[in-house]
Amino acid sequence: MTRTLLFVDADNQSPALVAPLARVFKSFGRSCTQAIVAGNGKGDRVRGWEQALQCEMPGVEVRCHVAPVRKQSADVRLMFELAAVHYGEADPATLIVVVSRDDLLVAATEYLASQGHTVLIALGAGANAVAPVTDLPLVSLPLPHPATPVPAPDVPAAQTTSTTNGLDKNIVAAAVTRIRQALAPNKQGGYAASAVGQVLSKMGHDKATRAKIVRAIPNLKEAGVGGDKRLIF
Repeated sequence: MTRTLLFVDADNQSPALVAPLARVFKSFGRSCTQAIVAGNGKGDRVRGWEQALQCEMPGVEVRCHVAPVRKQSADVRLMFELAAVHYGEADPATLIVVVSRDDLLVAATEYLASQGHTVLIALGAGANAVAPVTDLPLVSLPLPHPATPVPAPDVPAAQTTSTTNGLDKNIVAAAVTRIRQALAPNKQGGYAASAVGQVLSKMGHDKATRAKIVRAIPNLKEAGVGGDKRLIF
C-alpha cells in the first residue's frame, strides 16, 4: 500500500512550509498518511505545524511530541519514531520524508536509505540557509516572501508615520492586532516569543523585519529566557 510518512523537526523548520510541501506531494501523486512533529519549549511551534497540516492536508494523522528544552531533544524524539520504521520491513511504496536540516536527523535518514527505505529530505529555502551535505534526494521548499509595500505619498516630516527603526507604524499596529487575534495571553502574562515569531512569519515578514517589529511594539517588556521567553505588551 502506498504510504507517505512525514517526520518534522519543528525547532528549525517553519509551519509556513506545509503549503509548498503539500504541493510537492500532489506533484508526486501522493497524499501524506501520517505526520510526526517534534519540538521543544512550550510547544508553540509544534502546534503551529499541527494546525497547518490539518488545514493543508485534510485526513492526515498528526502525532505531536513536545520535548524538554535540551539540545537536540526534539531530534532524539524523532529518531525514536524513525527507529520504528527501521525495524520494519523496507517497503518501496512507502516514502519517508524528513523535514530538517540537522546533521543528526540527516544521518539517521541516510541510514534508513542504506537499509532499502525510500527517503527524501525537505527543508525551507532561505537567503542564508545552508543545505546539508548529503547524497539523498533533497527538496528545497520556498518560504513566503513579504508583500511588496505600496509606495506612500510624500508627507511632511511632522506627519511621518515611521517608527524610530524605520518601520511604518501601520505595519507594527497590524502585527500587534494579528498577534492578539491569533494568540491567547500566557498565564504568566504576555505571549511566548516563539509564538509571536510564528504569527509574524505567517504574515510574510522575514527574520530581520520580525525583529524590528518586536522592538517597535509600544511599551514592550520581555521576561524569561530561551524557550520560556515572553513578550509583554
